Amino acid sequence: LSNSLSVFADNAFASVSTLSVASSWLGAICYTFQIFFDFSGYSDMAIGLGRIFGFEFLENFNYPYISRTITEFWRRWHMSLGSWFRDYLYFPLGGSRVSTKTRLVFNLSIVWFATGVWHGANWTFILWGVLYGILIIFEKLFDLPRRIDKNRALGIVGWFFTMLFVIIGWVLFRSDTLGYAWQYL
Repeated sequence: LSNSLSVFADNAFASVSTLSVASSWLGAICYTFQIFFDFSGYSDMAIGLGRIFGFEFLENFNYPYISRTITEFWRRWHMSLGSWFRDYLYFPLGGSRVSTKTRLVFNLSIVWFATGVWHGANWTFILWGVLYGILIIFEKLFDLPRRIDKNRALGIVGWFFTMLFVIIGWVLFRSDTLGYAWQYL
């Protein structure tokens, strides 16, 4: 599936200046699924090979595209990386058990800036990390995950906006420059 979707995604990202709105969305959505199928597939192969040799590895993806918040998305997407940043950066900074919201914002900002840099020393990756940091800070400050859990209609709206921002994030992630990402968006 990943290779088939990559044909549409690659064509869309290669011809950004001539794309229609519908083709832009199709390309971004295809890339959204391509990166999931690729990365989740590689992770599943590693888990299976590990089992052949007697090792038990944890799942790395847990249906991330059904998430109703960005926070939930990152609990389901690339769980090994998320747990590493949580355990070795976020918790040592104090995590969410801090005395002020300013410190919480600082801790989350550092983690998500580092997450962007970890993916590459390119402004698109840094902005990608910062975007997720801003979204998660917003969710934490307004207690959106708890509110969405209590309200089914909010969950549907939450899923829509989560996927919208995830797709926008993948456009940033896939683009070589900020100018290119902006043009695509």
